[in-house]
Amino acid sequence: MTPTCRACEGQKLESILDLGKLPLAGGFLSGPEVIAKEQFYPLEIHGCADCGLIQILNPIDPDILFQDYTFSSSTIKPLVDHFESYAEWIARTLAPKKVVEFGCNDGVLLAPLEQRGVTAIGVDISKNITDMARAKGLKVETGFFNVELAREIRSRWGAVDVVTGSNVFAHNQHPGGILEAAREVLTDDGHLCLEFMYVGDLLEQLQWDTLYHEHLTFYGLSTISILLQRYGFHVIYAERLPMHGGSLRICAGRNEDEAVSPAVALVMEWERRQQLSDIAIWHRFSRDCLRKIDIVTEVFGKLSTTKTIWGYGAAGKATMWVNACKMDYLGGVVDASPLRAGKLMPGTHTPIVTPEAFRATPPDIMCVTAWNYADHIRAKESWYQGTWATPLPDLRFF
Repeated sequence: MTPTCRACEGQKLESILDLGKLPLAGGFLSGPEVIAKEQFYPLEIHGCADCGLIQILNPIDPDILFQDYTFSSSTIKPLVDHFESYAEWIARTLAPKKVVEFGCNDGVLLAPLEQRGVTAIGVDISKNITDMARAKGLKVETGFFNVELAREIRSRWGAVDVVTGSNVFAHNQHPGGILEAAREVLTDDGHLCLEFMYVGDLLEQLQWDTLYHEHLTFYGLSTISILLQRYGFHVIYAERLPMHGGSLRICAGRNEDEAVSPAVALVMEWERRQQLSDIAIWHRFSRDCLRKIDIVTEVFGKLSTTKTIWGYGAAGKATMWVNACKMDYLGGVVDASPLRAGKLMPGTHTPIVTPEAFRATPPDIMCVTAWNYADHIRAKESWYQGTWATPLPDLRFF
């Protein structure tokens, strides 16, 4: 079957970047028996020549990706702060009585919504993560947010005013299923709010390290508008955010007569000027990203012969950098999450260590692999007297 674009359903899909075979970005390893079974998967990114949507066409089984998920949002202070602010925005702007959040993780948004008097129901596919949320007394369902589960939620709680998902909508191979579920559970005048890594920042900052297997789609406002309109939603608000190195928040309703914020036209115009729908722009993006990878590989490879180098932040970005740049010389990758510390990095099998281990044996150079949190990390570890480095947006040493 010929693949089709997830936004416009066109078939003019072109390969723009082939990263070869890589391990799963979140596939952290816990022992020799797991290492022996580690899998590497092809990672090729395509662009739609009709609408410009960037996407991975051959997804990995979600049960493999998310069954034992190691990303806990509440361990990352900038994310806690973000979701506190997002809860305030939802409560102030939309004044909902009931909200459903799909991809709720450990309840980092549910809790501040509940504190504001909103009934918040979470959905997440990862059992270990939903167990953490339930332990906090939050209302959470384990499973896919589909029409069947949406009907169960509606029968138990009634129709809801807002459905939201943050950095999760783009993980889905069949986004229409989520949109159908949202229609099922929303009131007629309810709203769908989405936050996702923004394709404009992907291009502007050459964020190739976010192009890993679980991130199936990179939307712009123009491409997601095409998709939403097919399911009866109309964007009424859009806002660029700093989260995850650059994200877009949109709010969509089902009433075509609802007032549209001027912010929508501003983002659309910016995308037009940047030519985000032009496939030639994305072929240039590929060439520039490969040059970035070559530079980091060469510079750190030479430094590793005389300096001790560690990484900070065992995020998906770190998996991409250590494997693409062959950074098997790293002495460790620092991460505060109890779900990761003590495990090994995918591919290179570099030990993931606690911040305490970093303080005990500081290296000469600390490469912030979670570079989008570099300011927070450097402030947190202000005692460190060695050299900090970030690979993006540019290779820099501090």
